[in-house]
Amino acid sequence: MARMFGIELVFAAVRERATFLEAASSLTEHPVSAIAVLADDDSVVGIFGNDRLIHGLFPVYLVELHHTAFATDDPAVLLRCASEAAAEPVNAHMSTPTNLDIDDSAMHVAEVILHEEHDALPVCKNGKFVGMLGRSEFGNAMLLRSQEASG
Repeated sequence: MARMFGIELVFAAVRERATFLEAASSLTEHPVSAIAVLADDDSVVGIFGNDRLIHGLFPVYLVELHHTAFATDDPAVLLRCASEAAAEPVNAHMSTPTNLDIDDSAMHVAEVILHEEHDALPVCKNGKFVGMLGRSEFGNAMLLRSQEASG
């Protein structure tokens, strides 16, 4: 297992030929909120997170709504959305990744995390995926580092 800043990275990923259902299953099996989508050469081509999971399971019009008081839960609609998404390729649901490099400085990682929408980011070594770094794990590691430095 790869480590970064003393944190054991979570190897959470699917291949780009995976389906939405396979990616969703992998996501729910790991303790991170996003997984990497990998090409055959282990490079990261996308990221599939909790936001993409919800987008796939519910009607697309919900993204545009700001109030759903008029909408009722319709199990048939929800089942149809989930069934349609299940077999779709994960690349139809992934977002563009912001990759970290295993040798990045803490300052650089903090800057990327502060501007990134996902709570977990792919980490690569020599362009190959080695694991996911969670935002809270990084924050905890930096807090511990500062406490150790102060005394």
